[in-house]
Amino acid sequence: MKPIRKILVPIDLDVLADPVMNLVRQVAVAFEAQVELIHVFETSGYHGPAILDLSFEHSPELEHWRTAKVMVGLLKELAGEGIAARGRMAFGVVEEEVATLAEKEGFDLIIVARHSREGLDRFVQSSVAAALLRRAHCPVLVLPHVHDKIPG
Repeated sequence: MKPIRKILVPIDLDVLADPVMNLVRQVAVAFEAQVELIHVFETSGYHGPAILDLSFEHSPELEHWRTAKVMVGLLKELAGEGIAARGRMAFGVVEEEVATLAEKEGFDLIIVARHSREGLDRFVQSSVAAALLRRAHCPVLVLPHVHDKIPG
């Protein structure tokens, strides 16, 4: 098996799942791996920076972009634990963008959570995790149903 050096983590910055970030920290530390968080917008309303790192922590560029501020906050938490990380914003269909990026940039592992969708919402929105299992060229680690929280 190929060593895990690069981990890709698709996250929904409107609904964060602590268990995913906890697992990402554990795997990254255990394998001394780099982490890249990706948030995919399904519409093109975001016009902030595409690639984010800690240099954006106090950037006026992020003043109007709550999602980018949340991403930089997560990067700061990872850096505080000695984990090399950066963030990326993209547009399109989540599973397509994540699978394409993972293959193009040689990621060794994708870590994703299944969210708590129920009823009609579950029927209408297909599972990103299931689609990644079918599409990704690398292993995909799926956390079963996690409880979502709205970032504050």
